Amino acid sequence: METPEHVIFHYRPMVCMGLGIAVGIFLSGSVSGTGLIMVLCLFPLFSGLGIYFGFKGAALFAFGCAAGLLRTLFGPVSLPYGLMYPFEHMRAGLSSACASLFGEHAPLLNAMLWGVKGGISDSVYDAFRSCGIAHILALSGLHVSFVAGALNRLARRALPKVKFYTSIVVLFAYCAIAAFPSSLIRASVMSLCSLYAAAAGRRYDMPSGIAFSAIVILLADPTALYSIGFELSFGAVIMISLLMRPVTELLSFLPLPIAQMAALSVCGTLGTLPLSVYYFGTIPVLGLFANTLILPMVPFVFLSAMAVNLIGAAMPAAAKALSFIPMFLTGVMTEAANAISSVSFAVKQAAITPLACLFVYLACFAVSDQPLVSPSKKYAVCAASLFAAVLCML
Repeated sequence: METPEHVIFHYRPMVCMGLGIAVGIFLSGSVSGTGLIMVLCLFPLFSGLGIYFGFKGAALFAFGCAAGLLRTLFGPVSLPYGLMYPFEHMRAGLSSACASLFGEHAPLLNAMLWGVKGGISDSVYDAFRSCGIAHILALSGLHVSFVAGALNRLARRALPKVKFYTSIVVLFAYCAIAAFPSSLIRASVMSLCSLYAAAAGRRYDMPSGIAFSAIVILLADPTALYSIGFELSFGAVIMISLLMRPVTELLSFLPLPIAQMAALSVCGTLGTLPLSVYYFGTIPVLGLFANTLILPMVPFVFLSAMAVNLIGAAMPAAAKALSFIPMFLTGVMTEAANAISSVSFAVKQAAITPLACLFVYLACFAVSDQPLVSPSKKYAVCAASLFAAVLCML
């Protein structure tokens, strides 16, 4: 008999609620111009099902569907201008300082640090996308982990509650400066959930953290469900949550740090590849190699550039003297991306249908840490799902 921790839905009410809200939003907008009609028809149905099932997994899913349907009747939540103005001013100042400090590398670092992507040339962006590393230009879990890690080092002797409240302030400020991209909100909420669990003396559950971050984003802005950034961000982190341990075990013949880095790249690629093919029509053939080679450079690029950029706000001369460090590291990273993308077979044209995407993800779920079927059948389900995905593309 499966233990509760291995049953992804019944043991995790937050996951049920999050899935329900997403389904409710999707149903409301699935047929153009019928949102209000769909809400009026389906809201009573899902509310009644929730009451009937009595606050179990199925009930929370039904209540989530009802909440998602109802939420689509209202516009996105926006913070008051008076609250956001100081952060917009800081964003402009930091972006300007970045441009003056880092020269030709400023557009790339502006995107990595503050989410300002307007200045990146098409050639640089195409090189990063051809390598499958364009995700490092989108503020997400990678960047939040650097900020949270730096905070943890600075406050390593502080009480867990102090770390938690300090992180709330810092991560909110970072999200506000970056104009609240969904990938950064997702990563920040998950990081705060982890810190809260530590402060409360409880075990952090990653699937529940993912679901809670999705709920926060979708309740604030239901249209985020249809955002490419939202879908890619959650696709990557869900696959990392589900497949990280099995893939790491498969790579156990490697030293543990290398196995974990490779597993992270594999899982992230599996989570984003079907969506990338669907939206962009290309496959980065060398993506796994590029991620394994370039991702270890990113912490040094990010942290050094962030430190120099912040120093520049108070001591411009000192920051200018130190700017050669992130500029050199960024140059190495960019040259590596250009070299990999210049290989003739680095990127291939491809196409996939939405139904095929669904079957690919079902195959990943079947062999994950959170089995939807019995262990004896999971490989058969995986193979059948992949076969169905191939049939959908014929």
